[in-house]
Amino acid sequence: MVVNDFKIVIKAKKVPVNINNEIIEYIQDTSLQNNHLQCKIFFQKTLIAQGVILDFYKEFEILQDFNQNLFTHILTFEYKGQEYQKYTYFGKKLYEMKYLKRDPIKQEIRETYVDEIISHFNGYIKYLKENYTDLKIVFIPSSSQIPDEIATKLSAINSIPLKTIISKNTQVSSKSMINLSTQQFNKYSIDLSQSNISDTFVLIDDVMGTTASICESMYKLYDFNKKVNFFFIPLKDVKR
Repeated sequence: MVVNDFKIVIKAKKVPVNINNEIIEYIQDTSLQNNHLQCKIFFQKTLIAQGVILDFYKEFEILQDFNQNLFTHILTFEYKGQEYQKYTYFGKKLYEMKYLKRDPIKQEIRETYVDEIISHFNGYIKYLKENYTDLKIVFIPSSSQIPDEIATKLSAINSIPLKTIISKNTQVSSKSMINLSTQQFNKYSIDLSQSNISDTFVLIDDVMGTTASICESMYKLYDFNKKVNFFFIPLKDVKR
């Protein structure tokens, strides 16, 4: 099993082009009611997971080069003589939570950011509660602790059990993959010894990048219960 066994179909109001990730297929749908990205993950053409991403990490536009080829351009702005990439509304909040190490944001501000993210996921969670049984919330561990915090609050608010079953096997990051299409899945261990095949899993992560982490995790959950599971992620990288 390698990454190119997978296909992720992402439908959104605005989509990037020519991002050199053969796993992702973007579909633009201007009729969608918000900026959320509607996602489906297929393994060898079988649907194994569905999910929602709130928005892209950064603002972008589609331009055309002098040979009439379309390309994705990240928007920038100037501040005190320096050029910076422009983050989306949730992108800015997640950046502050993940990367402001030297001068971190106050805990109360961090909690308001997490609460706002959760408020958007709650509607989807309520739908799942009305239509599925034996829901279990799980998360992909991150040094940022963001997936843990989101999962913990979603579990408490919606009275859905939280299961800490995913752990990293290695410190190798998916960001360092040289050949995505032939990358083997071995980054995570998932302990399902205390789970039941009747469980339906709701997985939380912070950012979808190359898609390797989400593909690996959702496949292993599907391989266990042989049913479509679900995921919620605040952001998608534009160019991965």
